[in-house]
Amino acid sequence: MDNYKNDWMGPAPSEPLPPAPEPVRRRRQRKGRRVVSLVLSAALFGSVAAGSFCGVQQLLGSEGGAESAAAEAGTLTMLSSTSRTTARYGMDVSDIAAMALPCVVSITNISVQEVQSFFHRFGPNGSGQTQLEETVSCGSGVIIYSDEEADALYIVTNQHVVADAMTLSVSFADNSVYEAQLCGTDEELDLAVLKVALTDLSEQTLEQIDVISVGDSDALEVGEQVVAIGNALGYGQSVTTGIVSALNRSITNEDGTTSSYIQTDAAINPGNSGGALLNLDGELIGINTAKLSSTDVEGMGYAIPISDVMERIAELMTQTTALSQPAAQAAFSGRTQGGRSV
Repeated sequence: MDNYKNDWMGPAPSEPLPPAPEPVRRRRQRKGRRVVSLVLSAALFGSVAAGSFCGVQQLLGSEGGAESAAAEAGTLTMLSSTSRTTARYGMDVSDIAAMALPCVVSITNISVQEVQSFFHRFGPNGSGQTQLEETVSCGSGVIIYSDEEADALYIVTNQHVVADAMTLSVSFADNSVYEAQLCGTDEELDLAVLKVALTDLSEQTLEQIDVISVGDSDALEVGEQVVAIGNALGYGQSVTTGIVSALNRSITNEDGTTSSYIQTDAAINPGNSGGALLNLDGELIGINTAKLSSTDVEGMGYAIPISDVMERIAELMTQTTALSQPAAQAAFSGRTQGGRSV
């Protein structure tokens, strides 16, 4: 009996007893108490923090609340400020080009000029025979106004671009070409207005073109960045950029007329005449008209300030001017064979 008891109870008393295994229930209870303790500690910390925050808010009063509200609205305030900054400094040049190119056109002037014959240079008293030759010149223009009632799309350019024209044609942003009528010209200001019938334009062309936004050239500042767009050298529309080098620059033209211009170092080349000078908001602030050309001169182009001539442009739009060479055209047609002068 004793041996049975010893076998059931375990090793003899003289040997160390192994630790009794902890019941699973007790371990779970202890683990549960630790979790509850952590939760209570977190809750206590949260309560203290919340109470401290409320106390600080009460100490700060309404002024702290206003500052807190302003802090919460800080992102919106910064965005609003950024918007104003964007409006002040304008768009990227690529954005301006994308917006303004549909408003700028290429103008082709076909005229007839009387020139001295190469084979008959010399004649009685040193004079030789002359012949009529067809001359093609290119310039630029800006779509300034669209009038659906009058069925007319009006384009402003330089007078010297359309001078002595036998025919005038306009190429739009989609490369479509249409014949244009001459409205009015002002040689002193070097301005001219053309028009194209809206009903003559295809739907595709109407979708690709736009009317320019007119800015205030009186608000320009020296050093302000500008963008010039025009049909440089007749290659098609191109974009150049520079700054306003000077304002109210007085220049005497070849005919002796003195006018005030915007001076810019944006590249203005032959073919740019009549094109657009734009500010960084993409607004028309000048009509490119001339440049100083010399081996000693670089970066001196000139544009007509748009604010100085808007009233005159509106007057020219109401006029109708016949092309100046109907007689020359008839004579030229009678003296040509196969499109070549003889």
